Amino acid sequence: MADTDTMRTPGMGGSMGDAGSGVAEKAGEMASQAKDYVANAADQAKTKASEYGRVASQKIDQGRMSTASGLETAANSLRSSAQTGGEAISQFANTAADKLQTTASYMREHSVGQMYGDVEHVVRRNPGPSLIAAAAVGFLLGAALRRD
Repeated sequence: MADTDTMRTPGMGGSMGDAGSGVAEKAGEMASQAKDYVANAADQAKTKASEYGRVASQKIDQGRMSTASGLETAANSLRSSAQTGGEAISQFANTAADKLQTTASYMREHSVGQMYGDVEHVVRRNPGPSLIAAAAVGFLLGAALRRD
């Protein structure tokens, strides 16, 4: 039997062992390049996602003041209409107006990040009711979008 290190490949100056190690070396280089390419693409995707998240947070933050103003307007409107109704309706409308006013104040005083943290805290403390609320909101949104 011939030793593969000394066996010559026809038309080639090196042995079969040299050719095999060259192929393995080339495959290793290509694998390393592919790994670097994938890592670079993942870093770019992560950077883009972070940028989009930051932009979305800024837009939500900008809209929270106008939302708070809208809630205050609704609260004032409820209070005005409560004066013309009966006592039970008036009490209910004033309670709802107070809740809207409290929500408006909360939105003005807290950033989006703080609000997100508060929601996360409530969900962690009350996972069952939070899951039911999320399902109900999803159902209502689905029904509203299906009507169009």
